Amino acid sequence: MKMRFAQLQRIDYNEKITEETHGEFLHHLQGALLLALREQGRLDAAEYRSASEGLKRQRQEQARRRQQEDVP
Repeated sequence: MKMRFAQLQRIDYNEKITEETHGEFLHHLQGALLLALREQGRLDAAEYRSASEGLKRQRQEQARRRQQEDVP
């Protein structure tokens, strides 16, 4: 099987990534990493499902906290 590689060409925006500034991006990145681990066989179906549900709960909790912070 031929190995696939990616090469970084450039960095357009070199800024700190945090939950507060890029929460949606981080959520999608974590989901993509879980899916990649599942496809590689490093997570079985139960582990993937559990981790995905945990990620979903984490995202919901973060949204709930943000709503509470916005309420005066």
